[in-house]
Amino acid sequence: MTPTDTDKHSLAAIIGLLVLSIALRPAIVSIGPILLLIQQHYGLSFTQAALLTSIPDVCMGVLALLAPNLSQRFGTDRCVIAALVLLGVACVLRAVSPSAVLLLFSTFLVSVGIAIAGALIGGWIKAHFPHRPAFFMGIYAAGLSVGATLSALFTAPISELAQSWRVGAGVWSLLCVTAVISWLWMARRFASGAPKASAQPVRSVRLPWGNPQAWLVALYFGASQFVVYALFAWLAPASTETAVTTLPSGALLGLFTAVFAVASVGAGLIPGKAHDRRGLLALCTLLALLGTAGMAFAPAAWPTLYVLLVSVGLGMSFTVGMTLPLDNATSPAEAGAWTVFMLFIGYLVAALGPLSFGALRDHTGNYTLAYVMLFAVLVFMLCLTPALKPARHGAEPRHAALRT
Repeated sequence: MTPTDTDKHSLAAIIGLLVLSIALRPAIVSIGPILLLIQQHYGLSFTQAALLTSIPDVCMGVLALLAPNLSQRFGTDRCVIAALVLLGVACVLRAVSPSAVLLLFSTFLVSVGIAIAGALIGGWIKAHFPHRPAFFMGIYAAGLSVGATLSALFTAPISELAQSWRVGAGVWSLLCVTAVISWLWMARRFASGAPKASAQPVRSVRLPWGNPQAWLVALYFGASQFVVYALFAWLAPASTETAVTTLPSGALLGLFTAVFAVASVGAGLIPGKAHDRRGLLALCTLLALLGTAGMAFAPAAWPTLYVLLVSVGLGMSFTVGMTLPLDNATSPAEAGAWTVFMLFIGYLVAALGPLSFGALRDHTGNYTLAYVMLFAVLVFMLCLTPALKPARHGAEPRHAALRT
């Protein structure tokens, strides 16, 4: 598919990516506002309750390794649709789980759906829009944040209205239905525009295990998601317990995810193709660092400002971080390999965020040390940014070659 063809389908791609990504985060984020209710219902410790957020992180890392092979064998569109169907069914199963074991198993199935769909997006963007990866990755990141915001804001009210946390947890499966319909429509638009491209075999590319730059990219991404998923799981419960702000805990989490969405889009709109992004990475990391410093050392002073700073910084770093593999790749297959590697390493690191946060709460009886831990992780990220220079040069000719 040539640039002219893909440009004609830009609107379809924007709609498809948005509706898909909106469906991929509520299953994780909706747990935060009702986590204390679930914890009480099943008699879970804080560390055990954190598994509801850590399991998806582990699966998004490990199962990302399977995504390229599945895509080559069955096609990206079929894999994405199957993953969305599984995600929707698993959300319903988790909502009706009679025991903690089945709750965790259905959470694992939720994670499989999210992992497979999410791991294929980078390669899909690289294949269809190699000249505008940051923009479309920003669209994808914005959709993730919109879905997260909706579930953060409305899970608790829905649960209260239905007088059951199960309804609040299961209602988000409806978004998977709209995502399946949207992706089917978009896939047909692209297939009709480029029948030959869809028939071309996809060449396998090995994961960049021996590339130091790939490890740096993965560690930065993992550290950022370590903080993000710790906050997804514990920002609302911590706010409820500490009462540092008059905002309802769901509203505070909703503010975090909403600003995260705006920042994600903003980062994607910053002009440029494949270039040195270290300055932008340092800026967004510093903003998040200032926010976590306030949470850790002066939690009652300006709690809402802290959430704003953290959400802007992490939202921008997510989009820029997701774009780094695309900047280092010369083909859609290589972009997919770099993305899968980053997701594998990154989400394994991220899984430790909710668990560590919950374990520190269990150990100390408060959240102070847990927030200090997030501050330390962001200091590490800031120290890492100078090393995130582009691994290859001559990006402009490379992207130009991909357009022909």
